[in-house]
Formats: sequence, structure tokens, C-alpha cells
Amino acid sequence: EMSAVLAHEIRNPLASLKGHAQLLEESLEEGSKARAKAERVVREALRIEHLTTDLLAFVRSGTLSRRDVDPRLLAEEAIATSGLSDRIVLCAESAPKHADLDADRVRGAIENLLQNAGDAAPLGKITLTLTHDASAVIFEVRDAGPGIPKDQLERIFAPFHTTRTQGTGLGLAVARRIAEAHGGSLVARNVEPGGACFTLRLADAVASEERG
Repeated sequence: EMSAVLAHEIRNPLASLKGHAQLLEESLEEGSKARAKAERVVREALRIEHLTTDLLAFVRSGTLSRRDVDPRLLAEEAIATSGLSDRIVLCAESAPKHADLDADRVRGAIENLLQNAGDAAPLGKITLTLTHDASAVIFEVRDAGPGIPKDQLERIFAPFHTTRTQGTGLGLAVARRIAEAHGGSLVARNVEPGGACFTLRLADAVASEERG
């Protein structure tokens, strides 16, 4: 509760600070030292904004807003908003046509996994595979990076754990919370010949007519 209140309280003055800094930046001469300082203020304000957004997502509670959605369409939307669409291969031949999910939260979790994969392998392809079993929708995101050190396979899901200088360390923690809220799980493993694979399993989501 305290984290949520603080994040909310920070966002209001931060919006004003960011807005005025952006106006100041636009009014200053391009290439000047003054403009460079204003640009830094804007960048740092955006960084704090991202942190408060991630923090609010992590502490978010309440019931899921489940509805019937097309999982493939959800995956395509996440790819489109990830900023990595030219590097992502979608394999959805075995995808169910219907699933009972909180579309907004699941889309956010998939997008986070895609961006995480993009950071792990800045030049490699990312594969997003969509399948299902008797009752669960399964999204797998695989990258071509160096993989995850064995002692980090579970620690990467801890809040604020990050190896990136610009990361908040909340993305994977939020994604796992979303999976668990759906009665599912999010796990990571290393794969051959290289890279990591994140498996997002959302339980009790497949329509009865598609089971089996």
C-alpha cells in the first residue's frame, strides 16, 4: 500500500516537471549546453516515470478482468508495441482460437518478455511460440543471447533485480505476478545451442471445446 501511494503521489508532480522540462528543451538553441542540460532533465524524468509505472504494476491488486480473447491476436498486438517486430518470429500454428484471459495484463507480460529477449540478444532473432494444453494457454519467448547463469535462473524474478543500468528490475517480477494471478506460472531455462527461453503458462484459460 505504501509503495502504491508513493508511486501515485510522485506521478503528479513528475508530470508537471517533465512537461515544463520538455517545453524548456524546445525553447533552447539546439546544440547548446543549456539545451543538453534540459534534455538530461527530461531523460531522468522519463526514467522515474517508467519506475513508478512498473512499481504500480507490481503492487497492483484486485480481481482479473477476464474475457474471451484470441491469444494469437494478443501476441500480435504485443509484438507490434514491443518495438522489435522486425526481429520477432511468431509460431502460432497450435494456438487456441479462444482463451479466457485478462487481455491488458497478459499483453503487457508478453511485451515485457519480448523486450527482455531483445535486451539479451540485441542483434538476434526472437521466437514467440503460442500453444496450449488441456486447460492452459502457453506463450514461450526464446532469444539467441548468451543464456542465464544457473545461479540467476530464479533470482531474475526477484523485484528490483536487474543487470541493466537503465532497468527497474520489476518487469519479470510483474510478469510472474500476472501469470500467478491467472493460476499459472512463469519460468526460465537455458536452451541449446544458446539463449534463454521464458515459458508463460496461464491456467484455466482454454475454452472447453478446444481442450484435448
